Amino acid sequence: MNKKTLLLGSLVLGATSLPTMAATFQVPTSFQIMYVDLHDAQKFGDDFKVNIKPGKHQFVVRYKQIVSHGDNDDMFSSQPIIIDMDVSKDEAIQLQAPMLTDKSKANIYSQHPTFSIVNENGQKLTYKQQTLPLQPGFQLGVDYVKQIKALENGSPSNSGDDMEGPAAAEIKAVDKTTAFSMLKFWYNKSDETTRKDIRIWMIDHSYQAKTSATTPYQMLKFWFNKANKAQKKAFQVWLLQ
Repeated sequence: MNKKTLLLGSLVLGATSLPTMAATFQVPTSFQIMYVDLHDAQKFGDDFKVNIKPGKHQFVVRYKQIVSHGDNDDMFSSQPIIIDMDVSKDEAIQLQAPMLTDKSKANIYSQHPTFSIVNENGQKLTYKQQTLPLQPGFQLGVDYVKQIKALENGSPSNSGDDMEGPAAAEIKAVDKTTAFSMLKFWYNKSDETTRKDIRIWMIDHSYQAKTSATTPYQMLKFWFNKANKAQKKAFQVWLLQ
């Protein structure tokens, strides 16, 4: 067997051993893909588009949008929404939802988000939906996977159709503890590229970050803008430690 035959055989073997990722699931930038089959969305793609194999899947998404008005930003976030559906081969699936720029409308929408899921031809697809109930207490660092598993094992829950949504996660007043905790939380959750981008942006706000569309970068920027001078300095000192 000559070298050319061996090379061709290796290429064919390598191609057949690659996993088939023919279908995709995508959400608008006003939403976030949190989990796919209880795995972090980063394993399959990113916060807005993931590659998946055909078959039954569970997607966990949530409405998460920052609305700007003047020099102020307000973030609105819903509880995680669990979507169970069948995905066909080569199917490009999209979650369609309104992009709201009005603070009042975003506030109302975050309490009970409505959307449709369509394929590349615009046909509406069938899926099951339920919203993770709001848990008492501060939600920083909550174990959503544990809560979803508990819900699937029979814990009390509401369906997406009759759900009375939780209070909107509008953020106005930011105290020192919360701002500092949130900045540390999202920095620790970020990858090295995001960390580098946010450190540069804190010095030069005109910097065009490569990771500007990712949730960790947006959250770090949001909380840094909300923080006062003392809080920003405390975070920068923490970065040097």
